[in-house]
Amino acid sequence: MLKEKLNEYKKRKWKGFPRYLYKIVLSNIFLILIPICILGVIWYTMISHQAAQKFHQEKSITLNEIASGINQRVKTIKLEVATESREQKYSTYTYSGDYTGDLSMIVKRLYSMTEKYHLIFSVYFYDKLTGKIYNSKSGKYNFEEFYDTTWMRDVNEEIYSVQQLPLRYAFDNEKLLKKFNTLYSEFNQLVFTYIIKGKPDFYLAANISIDRLYNEIADSYNLYNDNQEFFFLDESGQLIDGKCSYTASENLLRLSSDVMKNGVAYIMQNNRIYFMKSLDFGIYCVTSYPLHNSYQEAQYLGKYIFLICIGLTLFLLVISVYMAKRLYQPINTLYIEIADNSNSLHKENIYDDIDMLKQVFLELNNFNSNARLNLKQFDEISKTFRFRNFLENYQCQKDFLQDHPFLFDEKGNGFCEMLILKIDITNKAMSVDEEMLFRLNLQEVLRTYLQSSMKGILTQIEEDNLVLLYVGNERESVEQTRKVITDTVIKLTDQNVYFAISHPIKKVEEIIPQFHNCLDLIVNSYFFNWKNEIITDERVVKFNDSGEIYNKLLNMNTSFIRSIVSQNESEVDTMFQQLQTILNSIQNVSQVKEVCSRVMVDLDHELHFGKLLEVNLIQAINDNKTLIEMMQFIKKTLNLISFQYKNSDAKEKNYCELAKKYLDEYYMRDMNITDVADHLDISYSYLSKIFRTRTGVTLTDYLNNVRINKSKEYLTNTFLTLGEISEKVGYNNAQSYQRFFKKYINITPGDYRKLYNKP
Repeated sequence: MLKEKLNEYKKRKWKGFPRYLYKIVLSNIFLILIPICILGVIWYTMISHQAAQKFHQEKSITLNEIASGINQRVKTIKLEVATESREQKYSTYTYSGDYTGDLSMIVKRLYSMTEKYHLIFSVYFYDKLTGKIYNSKSGKYNFEEFYDTTWMRDVNEEIYSVQQLPLRYAFDNEKLLKKFNTLYSEFNQLVFTYIIKGKPDFYLAANISIDRLYNEIADSYNLYNDNQEFFFLDESGQLIDGKCSYTASENLLRLSSDVMKNGVAYIMQNNRIYFMKSLDFGIYCVTSYPLHNSYQEAQYLGKYIFLICIGLTLFLLVISVYMAKRLYQPINTLYIEIADNSNSLHKENIYDDIDMLKQVFLELNNFNSNARLNLKQFDEISKTFRFRNFLENYQCQKDFLQDHPFLFDEKGNGFCEMLILKIDITNKAMSVDEEMLFRLNLQEVLRTYLQSSMKGILTQIEEDNLVLLYVGNERESVEQTRKVITDTVIKLTDQNVYFAISHPIKKVEEIIPQFHNCLDLIVNSYFFNWKNEIITDERVVKFNDSGEIYNKLLNMNTSFIRSIVSQNESEVDTMFQQLQTILNSIQNVSQVKEVCSRVMVDLDHELHFGKLLEVNLIQAINDNKTLIEMMQFIKKTLNLISFQYKNSDAKEKNYCELAKKYLDEYYMRDMNITDVADHLDISYSYLSKIFRTRTGVTLTDYLNNVRINKSKEYLTNTFLTLGEISEKVGYNNAQSYQRFFKKYINITPGDYRKLYNKP
């Protein structure tokens, strides 16, 4: 009995208001809460990714600045070593009788280097002729007796520039040599050495302290932080300075890393992110940060999103209960009254409700009628778009026949005609919006006429051309439809329209070929300004032999050149009118542009004006859509050429600039300087005279300066030999290159490389 009551209670529990409330809550969850949560997750993912990228970018920039600071400090010391090696005292002291004075000088110079640069641990001077070595800290020794000679093992005998030696340990004080190893090993200093060989036979070596370098950079960039690490690794991954507490340093170089555009690599390991940058002297500079630092902004956002979702859930619950009560109460009241046979519903009230429902039904019926009409209009517009797709080969022939069964039968047979029209209303001075509205209204008028009587279909294609395909039982009915359309458009556009008409179309397969043919016709019609004429392909003249056209232009180029050079403006105008007459007589756009291009190219070959134009000459000619525009372009170009020849100063300046440009581009060729004049089609004596007058240098000097300046980049940035450099900059052999370099720079290429060589 108790079990049955429980079951009955459960059934009642999910009936009525609880079930109604459950459905509302469920609807709010699916319609509001879940979409917002999904958007929150997507937003959180995007912000996390952006925060990580921003963190990586900022830290990589910081490490790049640190690496640049280190490289600059070391580069300064390297340059100081190269400069110091040229001091004459080092090469002449052995020939002096006053050894004490020379020794004092050497020790003092070495000591001054260590005082000048804090990063230098010590400086050695080794004279191979006498077997003596001098230390900036302690003075003179015989080479065999000196306590720190391990650096000589890695010295290259053929040093011609500063050489870097690998990392090693150097003693801080030779007095500790007499002590036990456990004592003096604590005073070893890890250094890397820059060494240079001087003349006649000595070496100068500067030992740079890794520890001092590390401390100076850490102090300069404030890298002492509990969460941040900063340390140096050698090429094998061994830790050489700093602390690497969260992973084995040997593993960092073995792990796969992502390299940024600025050359900084980063690795994620053990919940930390490591940024690495290779330094110029063969070690790696590394910084590391806790991984959660890169997602702090995203973590805050995640908390906010979580709180918003909780608040939204509570809000939806409250709103759901409120909505359920307000919506369920009248339903529940009506249900109770009907169940209890209540008399509160009076008869007249029922009649009033019925009348109200009738009125709503009538309104809905009227609305549905309007909706059906709008849907029908939408369907017709959709068919016009599908017609355009059919013309552009995006719709199959079968679908086209189904859309327009009144044009062709099931087998694709019929009798149609295609008309393409282009409207030109630029003279009406309309705004952009007014012009758009005018075109839309015109389309609507034509579409209504064609569709109301099932006569055809219309669509719009590129450049605002309208394509009309209409049907007729015989030729007269087609001509009648065409006349109605053309007369209407001419009247509405104030005689500013171009027409192209096809041959009769009797098969659906003929539509696409006739469409492309009409497109060519409308281009010709617009180009030659055949306004308000119905153009067929018989109107467009096609010359089978282009020579027939070119025969009319045999003396055209020669006359143009003579008139321009002689500055005979009237003759130029006359020739221009003759050219315009010839082009007008051709009546074929492609052949007109071909003829025009040939004329202008021939002129350019003689007068070299194409380099003065902002655009490509052939492209500029083909971009003209009307003959008037093309003639204006030609007239403008001829005026430009005439002006250049009229202004002798501008002509000479132009020749000089073109000569410079040619030498700048082709300096690497084994050229004769007369090649420049040949390229410009002028005499070498004339070019040489105006070039020296206007620039102050000869063509030969300008070419040599270009070559020498380019070779400087190879000397400082590459390890190419002098022979290879001489070939790259256009000299026949290294001897000629060295001779010209010494002439213009006053030092040899080898000395220049030693002074300015970049590591």
